[in-house]
Amino acid sequence: MGNEPNDNAAIRIPPPLFFFACLGIGLLLEYLSPIHLVSISLITRVLVGGTFILISIYFALSGFVVLIKNRTPFDTAKSTVKIVQEGPYRFSRNPLYLSLLLLLFGISVLIVSLWLLFTLPILYILFLFKAVKPEESYLSQKFGEEYLAYSSKVRRWI
Repeated sequence: MGNEPNDNAAIRIPPPLFFFACLGIGLLLEYLSPIHLVSISLITRVLVGGTFILISIYFALSGFVVLIKNRTPFDTAKSTVKIVQEGPYRFSRNPLYLSLLLLLFGISVLIVSLWLLFTLPILYILFLFKAVKPEESYLSQKFGEEYLAYSSKVRRWI
């Protein structure tokens, strides 16, 4: 596979849209029918939720920086030019998707939203089957042994 028009993971919907859909649906449900089964102090919410949000920001920023430095697009509609194995890609094959999962969790803790928490497994499943698996298939076809060696060393999520 070279840089032909079909040289990409064939992901039709940009994965960040899954995040925004889950966030939007969760916030809408929270507004329409809030569930208040748990009471967590503001300090605890800020510490726990804020920590997850900061970790999320770290994974996202460092992931983007490494991709830009390696001149590899983060747009799933574009051709991947190399397997990046530095920065957060040393720990996770999908740090950008992981960052969005952590962000959603952090926001759900921060605002104590069970609805947002319920959308977390939905987001995980959407990422797994609509983005991660097609990307893995594409990368293993394009890079063969190099990708298989990388995927045997580095976990899918963390």
